[in-house]
Amino acid sequence: MPPLARFALDGKVVIVTGAGRGLGRTMALECFQSGAKVAVGSRTTGELETLAAEIEASGGECFYHPLDVTEVGSIQAFMDAVIAHYGRIDVLVNNAGYNKIGKILDCDEELYDLIVDANLKNVFFCSQIAARQMIAQGDGGNIVNISSQAGVVGAPERGPYSGAKGGVNNLTKTMAAEWAEYKIRVNAVAPTVTRSPLAEAAMEASAAFSDAVKTKNLLRGALAEPEEMSAPVIFLASEAASMITGHTLVVDGGWTII
Repeated sequence: MPPLARFALDGKVVIVTGAGRGLGRTMALECFQSGAKVAVGSRTTGELETLAAEIEASGGECFYHPLDVTEVGSIQAFMDAVIAHYGRIDVLVNNAGYNKIGKILDCDEELYDLIVDANLKNVFFCSQIAARQMIAQGDGGNIVNISSQAGVVGAPERGPYSGAKGGVNNLTKTMAAEWAEYKIRVNAVAPTVTRSPLAEAAMEASAAFSDAVKTKNLLRGALAEPEEMSAPVIFLASEAASMITGHTLVVDGGWTII
């Protein structure tokens, strides 16, 4: 295979969760541009319809279905629908997540459960169900979990989120070890704060968080762009990363090195 061809996703069925906006939408578009057939899910189907129309207008294929990643029943229904449509799953990108800026002392049980379910429970059950299908297919597969730099270093005002994303990083290693015998690779990408409605709202809500974005992203001094996170995801999902599993690739502009 020519070197550049190893970075492509030609003919692969790629699922992207939380694809209605922000990073997920960019990843879905760029997976299509890399040759994939795309399946996308989120709670807001109107945004998915717009995304699917854009991909199909460019000659691609995009299946969409409602998905609430905090509910295992919804995850199962979504995966069943993807399999019914495409017949298989080659790549799962666990992108969906949620956070709300706030101090640990002010966090109640309801908010804690929502954040942990949306970021850690989500990854566990989406991956479990997708892996069962990949194992049944018998020809391997690929899972890329979207973690965060907040799961690598301390993250003031993001306590439950930081804990959940740290869990994602370690869960990635365990999944990679358990599923290597089935030729399923599992890796994580840990982005810095990336331009999205959620990130921009968080910066408006917290001056300390906004200042951190401006000073700790050494390469930029500002928000990263979604395309800067999508490319590493596509790399890990491709044959170019065929000997990489159980790894967390930190894409943070230098935030975590000092």
